[in-house]
Amino acid sequence: MSKVPKIFILILLLIGSVGAHYDDIKAGIAASFPIGYVRVSGTFQHLDKGDVKKVIGHALQESFLTVDIVAIREAVENLPWVDTVSVARVWPDIIDIHVAEQSAVAFWGRDKLLNDRGEIFKPVTVSAIKDLPVLMGPVGAHKHVFDLLGELQINVDDAGLDLARLVISPQNAVSAVFSNGMKVQLGRDKPIERLQRFMGVYDRMNKNENGAVKQVDMRYHNGFSVAWK
Repeated sequence: MSKVPKIFILILLLIGSVGAHYDDIKAGIAASFPIGYVRVSGTFQHLDKGDVKKVIGHALQESFLTVDIVAIREAVENLPWVDTVSVARVWPDIIDIHVAEQSAVAFWGRDKLLNDRGEIFKPVTVSAIKDLPVLMGPVGAHKHVFDLLGELQINVDDAGLDLARLVISPQNAVSAVFSNGMKVQLGRDKPIERLQRFMGVYDRMNKNENGAVKQVDMRYHNGFSVAWK
């Protein structure tokens, strides 16, 4: 028998031996390089470190060398308030997990939130979330309404107003309610220009009427109508 076939036979025998004892070898590695500590860092306002450790418990049965880093990251990413996650091994036995929470800037409807990129996320409950503007609109319009919120808010900052509610109807008509209770109908066409036109007279009108503006309709071409409290 030539040397080449003998080498192949030895390789096959070695592979077969490893395969037959794979579980024993894996257990030996796990015993030799156990995970000593899971370090969870980040700013936790709505999340709990205990919840993070709970969802990765199954993965920690592996050794420091064989633990599935990707599986850990994906498990933590599925927690409702998680925005981004990084996971790394730190020699000799630490699994380091850094979590960034979602930053909620507005409600989308009653039970969803928008982050600072205008993306929807849905916590288990939103009852503890206060003082955020409420945005509403057709399905899929959340990013458009979010962008419009920023553009409108810039135009009322100097007047000390804050948008409390912004709604776009299925017909694409825009209406806004401010924190002082004033409602402004902006219609479908050029809502930002219409708001700017109103803000040009708001301070003077508000002072003359002692802040008694209840509702404004800006959907006229050459003016607007006002309802007083």
